[in-house]
Amino acid sequence: MIEIVEYNKKYIFKKKQSKIRTQKGYLLEVNNKTHANLIISEILNKKKLKDPYSLINLTFFSCDLNDGDKEEIKRKIIEILNFDLTLYRCYEEEEFKVILEKNFKPYVTNFQEIFKTKLILINSMLEYNDVKSIDFKIFLDSLHNFELTILFKLATLTRSVILSFNFLKKKIDYNSLYKLSNLEYTYQQKQWGLVDEQKLINRNNFLVMKNISFFLKNIN
Repeated sequence: MIEIVEYNKKYIFKKKQSKIRTQKGYLLEVNNKTHANLIISEILNKKKLKDPYSLINLTFFSCDLNDGDKEEIKRKIIEILNFDLTLYRCYEEEEFKVILEKNFKPYVTNFQEIFKTKLILINSMLEYNDVKSIDFKIFLDSLHNFELTILFKLATLTRSVILSFNFLKKKIDYNSLYKLSNLEYTYQQKQWGLVDEQKLINRNNFLVMKNISFFLKNIN
């Protein structure tokens, strides 16, 4: 029997009077009772326990982060931003470039304004950005573990920090995130069709985004 205990304005979990901890020994703790109840529910669900993007496993991942882990995650986020999907223009089809510009420009412009940084469009394999925005680094430092996990997991999946940032700030939902991050696949599908293997990958990615959206909804 696992019980929920309020502790230092958070909620922790006990099993046989022992506090449940992460692999590194940190407390498994959440910010609200709803999140805590969902943890209890998913502990009893073998399917959820096997899914790395379930609420319970995203919670364990977040709570297990130490300072070194967080710094490494921030470094990887900036690395992804340097080659962000929304900036990539290495395509021959001018029609597709127009589609990219129309869909991505508002998000790129807004991101540049918020973080006072200039981003270049990547038109060759030799080009990339070298983001050194102090404002963006301050933003990353301000994120608590759950938020940092969301930004990192989504940026890794979509190859876009910019789109993931908008999702984290609830400017776009997981349906929009999926569509925007799959513009190339959608375009290619119209031109050449889509193979079954890619359909499966796309389906799995959509479910991951849906799971992360559920996590975001319940962390605060």
